[in-house]
Amino acid sequence: MIKITPIIPKRRLIDPRRQQQAIDLGLADAAAGALVDFESTAATWEHDPSFFVKPIANGVLVGTKDDVWNMLDKGTKAHDIVAKRIALRFPGGPYRPKTRPGFIGSQSGGPSGDMIFRPRVHHPGTKPRGWSKMIRKKWQSQLGRFVQKRINEAMR
Repeated sequence: MIKITPIIPKRRLIDPRRQQQAIDLGLADAAAGALVDFESTAATWEHDPSFFVKPIANGVLVGTKDDVWNMLDKGTKAHDIVAKRIALRFPGGPYRPKTRPGFIGSQSGGPSGDMIFRPRVHHPGTKPRGWSKMIRKKWQSQLGRFVQKRINEAMR
């Protein structure tokens, strides 16, 4: 007769709660990195958009509700701007944008020259910067590495 005795580990090898916590920590790590990228797009601005990190089903949402940031991210069509009072007031001369399409970050720049007063102007529109798509692509590609690191830590 053969006797079989099971070998039972002292602790569970795979604890679903610890695994879920590890996944959540990996998502939080990636979200923190994405938040840094979002903030870097407006680092040199006088206007200070606020960004948020919000847990959602099966992930984390990083973004902003700031109108200026979203207009630059998505771009704008050419449009006329009409003064509500007497005239529009803005610096003339060459303008150096602080941001550019295809680049996560911001740099020095802005308007220069004497003040110009006009009752209306035609704005040529803004090329979309595409930050949200670039940041999502960057951090989604690295997400597996962050989650795996946290799972490995949880297994120790």
